[in-house]
Amino acid sequence: MRNGARKTFAWLVVSILITTCRAQSVPGPRRGGQFDFQPWLEDFGQLTAEMAAHYANLESSQRERHMDLPKLRQETETKLRQACDEQQAQKNLRGFIKAFGDGHLELKWPKPSDQKTAGQTSSNSTSAPKQQSLCPRLGYKRSLTPGVDFSQLPAFTSFAGGDANWFPAGILQLQDRTKLGVIRIALFSEHAFPEACELAVRKLHLANSRECDTQCENSVERETADQLTAAIVRRSTELQAAGAAAILVDITNNGGGSDWVEAPPRVLSRVPLHESRLAFLKHEHWTKQLQEQLQNIETDLKNNSTPKRVLQEASARLRSGIARSQESCDRTRVWTDGTLDCSSLISDVLFTGGILPYAPPGSFASLESKTTLFHPLRYSYRESTERPPLYVLVDRETWSADEYFAAILQDNKAATIVGELTGGTGCGYTNGGIPAALRHSHAVVRMPDCVRLGKDGSDEVNGVIPDILVPRGPARHGLHESRKTVPCSERALTAENSKLLSH
Repeated sequence: MRNGARKTFAWLVVSILITTCRAQSVPGPRRGGQFDFQPWLEDFGQLTAEMAAHYANLESSQRERHMDLPKLRQETETKLRQACDEQQAQKNLRGFIKAFGDGHLELKWPKPSDQKTAGQTSSNSTSAPKQQSLCPRLGYKRSLTPGVDFSQLPAFTSFAGGDANWFPAGILQLQDRTKLGVIRIALFSEHAFPEACELAVRKLHLANSRECDTQCENSVERETADQLTAAIVRRSTELQAAGAAAILVDITNNGGGSDWVEAPPRVLSRVPLHESRLAFLKHEHWTKQLQEQLQNIETDLKNNSTPKRVLQEASARLRSGIARSQESCDRTRVWTDGTLDCSSLISDVLFTGGILPYAPPGSFASLESKTTLFHPLRYSYRESTERPPLYVLVDRETWSADEYFAAILQDNKAATIVGELTGGTGCGYTNGGIPAALRHSHAVVRMPDCVRLGKDGSDEVNGVIPDILVPRGPARHGLHESRKTVPCSERALTAENSKLLSH
């Protein structure tokens, strides 16, 4: 193509783009007949300020992932100035958020129907308790997704039983004729198991028509969690009785869950599990939480509860954490020149499970501060050295609470992790998190306010690296994917099985 033709073609393309941009229907504000990008730039400025103030993974983005944050900011501002309409502006801000690869960093705009829906919900809320039983009213709804379909293998035998509806299981016979037990955990959330909630309600002798306050909700949630934990133990025991020499827990295609995730790894592990460090923000959100925890500790100290030394040390650490959480740290320069003059994270006060890295089941039963000291004590579980060797199957759709499950077992050398690098979300929002709304577009920003640190000190948001890598294609959980993935997993497990069983 000659130079003149090239120029003509280039101008034609530019003209078409400009015409298309002007012709689109734009519901947002306009300035001089053009889309007004200035409010979006202001919202972006607020977004970066909010992230500098309370995005827990900001420092690892720069120090561990080596993100060029000034360049990312400049590119996003340029794209916003070039936006033709609200849709493009929103797309540009979503692209900025996506660049961080953090599943807990979210930006959502309200839908036009939200206000209408809210009004309808409000008008019908008084009749809902009469129409629904207790568990649906508390938000319990079955939402379980499939994992790897081991049933495609002729050597796999499914296990029936009363718990199969919650945790499908079976026996896979490997090439060396070793039997591998398989348990599927689709979600680490009590609320995904309404049948377990119904059992909990009956055990607690609660009427389905009764009102349920916060204390009632917590009781139902805790009892539901204990029902689920007991079911996992039964599944593992059944597989062992059927000759399983090891257990594989499938947590692929699992979106996360709740604090209940603290219990399952402990009933499957052959060794006591010690927690890694938890970093939290220098922010009033955490100041308040630490003050509440200190109040529980002080209540026990005033009651002359024991162990006194543990309580005194916990009090001292919490007081230090409270004071440091009120320190200021301006991280805004990270957006202009990439400099971090200070850290907004405190990582030497708490462990992921509380003040202590470990406590035996049943510890501190009479203490007000039991779960402040070690949160897994909220649940009923039993440790045992008689558990079989453990494998955990993960993939890129293994997120959040699932990553805690895999990471704590890996850090304690209690399991071999098999599969892909996990999705990478790490710690999320404590007590609702620190939400913010952008002034002009009214988008709601949610970002994690804590960091789960691995045994090596790395941020769990980078994902859990498997001990045995099993590459997988883009197709997810279909027949083709199962036929390709399962034999690959089987070969890896066969290679590792003799080593594990010799321990």
